[in-house]
Amino acid sequence: MFASSQSVPVVAQRARRVTGVISILAIASVLLGAMTIVVDVLMRWLLGQSIFALNEILSIVFAIAVAATIPAGAAYNVNLRLDLLAHLTSPRVNAWLNVISAVSLLVFFGVIGVSAWGIGLQKVAQGSFTMLLRLPLHPVYFAVALAMFAGALVQITAIYVAVQQARAIGREGRKTHLAVIALLTILAVSMGMLSFLMATNMGAVTNFVLLHPSAAVLCGFALLWLGVFAQLPLATVTAGLGVVGAMPVVGGAASVDTMTSEAITFLLNPQVATLPLFLIMGAFAVISGISSDLFRLGDALLGRFRGGLAYATVAACAGFGAVSGNSLVTSATFGRMALPEMKKLGYAPTLSTATVAAGGTLGALVPPSGVIILFALLTQESIGALFIAALLPAILALVLYFAVIFCIVTLNAEAAPKSAGASGREIWDAVVTALPVMGLFAIVIGGLYGGLFTVTESAAVGAVAAFALALFRGRLTRASLLSVFGETTTTVAMIYALVFGGLIFAFSVNLTGAPDLVAGWIASIDARPVVILMVLICIYLLLGSVMDSFAVMIITLPVVTPIILDLGYDMLFWGVLMLVVVETGMITPPFGMNLFILKSIDPEEGLGTVMRGVLPFVIADFVKIVILVAFPVLSLWLPSTMN
Repeated sequence: MFASSQSVPVVAQRARRVTGVISILAIASVLLGAMTIVVDVLMRWLLGQSIFALNEILSIVFAIAVAATIPAGAAYNVNLRLDLLAHLTSPRVNAWLNVISAVSLLVFFGVIGVSAWGIGLQKVAQGSFTMLLRLPLHPVYFAVALAMFAGALVQITAIYVAVQQARAIGREGRKTHLAVIALLTILAVSMGMLSFLMATNMGAVTNFVLLHPSAAVLCGFALLWLGVFAQLPLATVTAGLGVVGAMPVVGGAASVDTMTSEAITFLLNPQVATLPLFLIMGAFAVISGISSDLFRLGDALLGRFRGGLAYATVAACAGFGAVSGNSLVTSATFGRMALPEMKKLGYAPTLSTATVAAGGTLGALVPPSGVIILFALLTQESIGALFIAALLPAILALVLYFAVIFCIVTLNAEAAPKSAGASGREIWDAVVTALPVMGLFAIVIGGLYGGLFTVTESAAVGAVAAFALALFRGRLTRASLLSVFGETTTTVAMIYALVFGGLIFAFSVNLTGAPDLVAGWIASIDARPVVILMVLICIYLLLGSVMDSFAVMIITLPVVTPIILDLGYDMLFWGVLMLVVVETGMITPPFGMNLFILKSIDPEEGLGTVMRGVLPFVIADFVKIVILVAFPVLSLWLPSTMN
């Protein structure tokens, strides 16, 4: 991430350098915090003592560190936008949409920054402190404000660059599709009318929201989708609509301050550090070479069977998911590693590409998973319990994928060759080489399940252990450290900007009471809960095929969570099921995102080849969904036995 690019204007390069240094210090402080937690754990085990009020200290440190990554995310243009209609839009219009996106981010950073600074001044006047050490809390608010101001300054340079690029693009090339023109027109007119009504007759808007909350929320979701399809950053769309939706109920400035306070309070949650810590663990594990270790182990154990490399790829994807926690990263990593090997050995392209695409979905399901952490933070569920709940469904997915490969190579022997397999010595060497990553998973998840660690301690132990592994293997260089810090910064900045927007949007939606009304309306329908659940599953399959898992959660959880609770389902069950469904959508033709990643890695194979090959795995995923719905105990049994 921190590598400079000659194509980037000088002013943008300077912004990247400054914010990059800040984010390096932030992620380094998170790593130092992890080391402190490990010392605390060892003291507890060996001496029966702990560092007094360490949670309070690290909550403040981690909150400031997370906020400090946001300016670098802005400088490197790290924000979640859905470019579903980009191919229907002319290059010139796309460029001007980039300008609008940059302006929206400037407003987002500026408004939250001003609000956070004002709340910080209030905290100084009120004398707000932590409970045990009496540490002042206002520095967190000031740190968030400064981070947002820095992000706003970065966006000013981004706007300048975007305008220059837009002006340089001529009118030649493809034309904008009429549907896109209509969408942009509807969005502009709708926002214009809403702004006019709120400026001239706020009372009427307030009455409408209070008397017809469901209709108001539906209008909000319509504007949300219009903004998403217009390629605006999801964080700014959700935050903007959240503030606008709350204004009629609590007032203008009060709505901004209330929601900013909610977001910063969320940052002070000790579990917020879990995500960056697991990201650091994954990044250090990757530079240590664990992906090749896992692939070698899978090949050594399974290579003797027909299609052994396909089995090995799926198994390695599952193992890699235990440290990466991301399906797209898993698909990309093993696409570059496994596809050339399978092509060289004569595997059918349909099998090789489909194996990597399907195996990639295990990256998000096998704990620890970034998507699971986000779900837990947004729904206030236990991260540790969700990790454990995902274990049996992940094993079920692995078994079903193995069954698909077995059926393919049995029915069509030409789809995959049969090799001689590895010798006993080669198997032993592969096992020994892969022991560190297996030990890492056992410590992190086993310690969590056995009650040896809290989830934050588990993440800290994993991060420090992965750091030690990279150091022991001689993989820690200046470039690799920058890679770890850059990768962590990218993901943390994107996710927590999304979380800020999502929390503001969810607060606004809940303020209207619409989710409870919708839940009550659904409860009044004469239909079994499982029927409504299947309808939701179909909706999530469609969303998962065109959207990232993080985006799906941010958009849908405010409304869907009360529905699930009202239907009587456990949130642990729903969290795992929703993740499985969304990840299934990511390999479902014709829009599955993992399919396009593989096409970009191996351009020689047609997209039709990838789609044909993945269909048996999609069927296996449907079987998996049916099994999980029919037997919720698969998700709920292990968490019930946790220490």
